[in-house]
Amino acid sequence: MNGTLYGLGVGPGDPELITLKSWRILSMAEVVAYPVAPSGTTRARDVAGHFIPEDVIELPLGIPFGADGTETASAYDGAAMEIATHLEAGRNVAFLCMGDPLFHGSFSYLMDRLADRHAVEVVPGVTAPMSCAAVLRRPLARREGILKVLPATADAERLRREVAAGPATLVFIKAGGHIPALRRLLEDADLLGAAYVVENAGGETQRLLPMEEAGEASPYFSTVMVFAGEAA
Repeated sequence: MNGTLYGLGVGPGDPELITLKSWRILSMAEVVAYPVAPSGTTRARDVAGHFIPEDVIELPLGIPFGADGTETASAYDGAAMEIATHLEAGRNVAFLCMGDPLFHGSFSYLMDRLADRHAVEVVPGVTAPMSCAAVLRRPLARREGILKVLPATADAERLRREVAAGPATLVFIKAGGHIPALRRLLEDADLLGAAYVVENAGGETQRLLPMEEAGEASPYFSTVMVFAGEAA
């Protein structure tokens, strides 16, 4: 009998934000898989480390975040094959994903490759925008307020159109290497004073500062929050 693949959202960085359901499934998993960045960091594993059983099989999977499409697709193909080997042996596999598995999460690409042949369950997690709003004590949206989540890696003209479309709370994710470009974009839209950078939300190295004071670069897991469309 094949095993089940679980996509577990482990939240933005604070281990206490892992849900009870993710903790329960993780505590019973036979295999725990997680992405490893080219730098060697394993942030999802670091967050959930205290909850991983000692006798579990750990499966680190190299994911070249920020690489071109061909290289990334090849990495996910290989990762899916490694996971499938354990599933076909009857082992349940828990894949750890920062934030929520289906919100700009690496798990979605594995699910695309495995769900037609294996049982898959997804456990949602707290996302970075939610955590950043809590840190800043500012609402993401209320009443008729509009919230836009924009990947900082998107085409510059596309981002410009989205920002110019009208008042909204703007959340730029994956912002670490794009701070200068985002600063110019927000300056042009007269929104720089409403913007904040949150680095490593929820983690031990969390830092928040006004966008006007941000340096030229921030860690990969950085979020820019622009509170430009709050309803009264």
